[in-house]
Amino acid sequence: HKINDSVYHLMRGEIFDFEGKKFLAFGGARSHDIDDGILSWEDFDTQEQFKETVRKWRKQRRVFRINHVSWWAEELPSDEEIQNAENNLAKVDYQVDYVISHCAPQSIVSWLMGGYTQPDKLTMYFEDLAQRLNFKNWFFGHYHDDRKIIGKFILLYDQIVRII
Repeated sequence: HKINDSVYHLMRGEIFDFEGKKFLAFGGARSHDIDDGILSWEDFDTQEQFKETVRKWRKQRRVFRINHVSWWAEELPSDEEIQNAENNLAKVDYQVDYVISHCAPQSIVSWLMGGYTQPDKLTMYFEDLAQRLNFKNWFFGHYHDDRKIIGKFILLYDQIVRII
């Protein structure tokens, strides 16, 4: 979606042409800071019970999110969004110049995390896609660092990179 002449909302699975370069955009990532769960106010009889549980969990330093406040089910793509990406990639013979995503293929995530990571639907899809896709660079950010990883993969956090 074009917001104005210099701002675009890049939708999952869409391919964009900027100055003759093709970009696959595919946002989303599994929250990795929800070890203790996801609280939802709908699971409590009263709002006060919910608030008290949140206070208690924070005091206990539990790692959790709150549904529709700090966590959304849509953080991972739907099957339809993945199929849309596949349809769009088929139209360009699986050749793009750049991939822009939030998370990375599973092998890159495993390398970054020293093997301590749980695969999910999106990192596994990206793992498969990286093998089938012809691309120059894959930019991603979810892991809060700046570095080039294993050739074509570039992790960005604070750094700004001019692509075109």
